[in-house]
Amino acid sequence: MPPYVSRNPRGAYLNYRDLDLGVNEEGNMSYRNASLWGAAYFKGNFRSLSQVKTDADPTNFFRNEQSIPLLF
Repeated sequence: MPPYVSRNPRGAYLNYRDLDLGVNEEGNMSYRNASLWGAAYFKGNFRSLSQVKTDADPTNFFRNEQSIPLLF
């Protein structure tokens, strides 16, 4: 499929876990690491979504390999 698929995708579908874009490593989930792939999913909203996540789920109970990280 090389002629049809970009090597460097610029966006992603919401709720589709494209693990090739990036993942949160176990125990190493930080805003800085996640911002590398987070921009592909959420564009300019990533920081504000991280702030909402920090306010709503301060213990980070709701998480997966590509969840929005806490902002700190």
